[in-house]
Amino acid sequence: MSFIGSVEQGLVYAPGYFLAHEECERKTRQIAQSGATTVNGRKYVKAGTFYPANNSSTVEGIVYEDVDVTTGDMPGSVVTKGVVYLDRLPAAPESGVQSALEGKGFTFIASAPSATRPKYPTDLKALTVESAAGTAAGDTKITVSGYTLESGDGYKYKVATGTAPAVAVGEILDSTWTAWDGSEDITAATDKKITVAVVDAFGEAVAAGNATVTAKA
Repeated sequence: MSFIGSVEQGLVYAPGYFLAHEECERKTRQIAQSGATTVNGRKYVKAGTFYPANNSSTVEGIVYEDVDVTTGDMPGSVVTKGVVYLDRLPAAPESGVQSALEGKGFTFIASAPSATRPKYPTDLKALTVESAAGTAAGDTKITVSGYTLESGDGYKYKVATGTAPAVAVGEILDSTWTAWDGSEDITAATDKKITVAVVDAFGEAVAAGNATVTAKA
């Protein structure tokens, strides 16, 4: 069975301590005793441990809470999608592990903020998006206005045919969205629809807008 650690036992603070928020996907997996940490004579696999191992070829997720494996392998909860603070994991990801998990729907934030701003209550903030011919053929120059980035914010975009991709406030944008620096030309065909979103330090959408693409012929 799983075990919720405590400070007195030298383990984690709480289940899911490494998550930016409670919105995540979890599945039950068999947690192996190998690699466990011994505390007061008992063996635990720590919350935040990469499952089943810290390598890019096999990693599936991150152990949600401490699992007591003193008597052998035990079932435990594994996060398979979520927003994770890297500085709250017991070990840094090995080469390729972060990329592998991002491909499965994870978002990683380098460090937990000392203070968090309030959640936007109901409305997605409006972002004005304009498209003009870019520098190279097939590229568009996107400009955005109407929203001032705060610390930890960044842009993501997605191009579609027919209807501009929709965004909901607080939505965590998946791997079909592309990070953007706010100035680099984007490759997209004329008359395609592009949506640009602002995501905060938690990876949640806080503002968005769209435009019809004009690309350089």
